[in-house]
Amino acid sequence: MRKFLFITLLFVSITSLLFSERSLFVGTIPLNGRIPLQESFSLDVTFQDSFLLNQNIAGGRYQIATYEFFSNSPDIIYQMKLSPGINTRLGEGIFAFRNVTEGGIDTGGNPIPFRLVVRDSLDLGDISNDEFRSVAKNIGILIGSRYQENGTIFVAFPTMSEGFDITEFSSGSYIASIFVEVLAD
Repeated sequence: MRKFLFITLLFVSITSLLFSERSLFVGTIPLNGRIPLQESFSLDVTFQDSFLLNQNIAGGRYQIATYEFFSNSPDIIYQMKLSPGINTRLGEGIFAFRNVTEGGIDTGGNPIPFRLVVRDSLDLGDISNDEFRSVAKNIGILIGSRYQENGTIFVAFPTMSEGFDITEFSSGSYIASIFVEVLAD
């Protein structure tokens, strides 16, 4: 029996030596990946005509632009600010049409105030300022791991009950501009 046990042990040892592997090198291969930050904002001005400024615009709302926004970073907060591009006698930071000559010089006539209204495509409610001042809105609806948003920008004129009376304004040309800024935090 001892002889059989010895032969079995010898056979197992020789077999394991013949078929055993030995490590010559052990290591890892590091792999890294990166998705670059992608951000885009586009503005399409949809209102190309001149406003016919008469009493019929009182209380009216007119689409002037649409926007599209995209970011593949869920960690950055984005804000769109809409501010007056020109100042009038109503004061700094107030949206208003300024009465100008054909050469673009201020006539000194009464400015026509308006407010901006921003609405996103999900119709989550209008963002506006009742004092005709700048409008700021966080933009981007988180979908998965990215922000997306489409929206519309409107000009809204005061109602007659708010005191809008076209007879208080001079005839002639009126200009206004809107400064659009998108900020990232």
